[in-house]
Amino acid sequence: MAGMTFNLGGTKGTAIVRLKPWNIYNVVFKGIDYTSGTNKEGNPWQGMKIKFSSEEGVFEPVIFCPGEKGDERLSGETNGKKWELPSNLESLKFTIAHLLDSLCPENVEKFNKVSWTLPDEFNKLVELLNKALSKAVNKSTKLKLIGNSKGYASLPNFVSINKEGEAYISNNWLGDNVAFSDYEMKQMERQKNAKPTSAPEEPTDSVSESAGNEDLDFEV
Repeated sequence: MAGMTFNLGGTKGTAIVRLKPWNIYNVVFKGIDYTSGTNKEGNPWQGMKIKFSSEEGVFEPVIFCPGEKGDERLSGETNGKKWELPSNLESLKFTIAHLLDSLCPENVEKFNKVSWTLPDEFNKLVELLNKALSKAVNKSTKLKLIGNSKGYASLPNFVSINKEGEAYISNNWLGDNVAFSDYEMKQMERQKNAKPTSAPEEPTDSVSESAGNEDLDFEV
């Protein structure tokens, strides 16, 4: 029988602890990563992982590149009240705006001057965003997390549509000015008092004019 090679390469001595929902944490921004893969149907996806760390654990949401019809809004009517939700493209746009404005506001104006064609240039967008936010890596800030339908920590809905049909940020989740709204407080109590069901699955990070943008200079 041949001998076996043993070493601790590629191992971690402790499990990764993820932040729990319904809390406002003091966190450290650890940067963003481009990520990609295929879903259960074999369709490719792209995303950017936003990394936060704290003494209590980590939070690393993946924001996905909008797919087909990603620029279309969803609208409807419930109990006689009409509603409209922002498109996936608008949600991505305001997520990036919120990150920049909260972590590195001096680069907002410069970043606003560039554009990309999605999904083909999504990796270039993430690459330049990383460059724009590099100065903010290891910066301390506050992060608000709510609970999703499975009871895991997630970012709150934060983009709304006004009467004029314009999308805007209505709910901060990052920075010094964060707090739970009355609606979120009610949701928190409802979720905390809900009877437990079967144990949920462990969360994962997977799912099922651009010329010259890469040369844009950000001071680091």
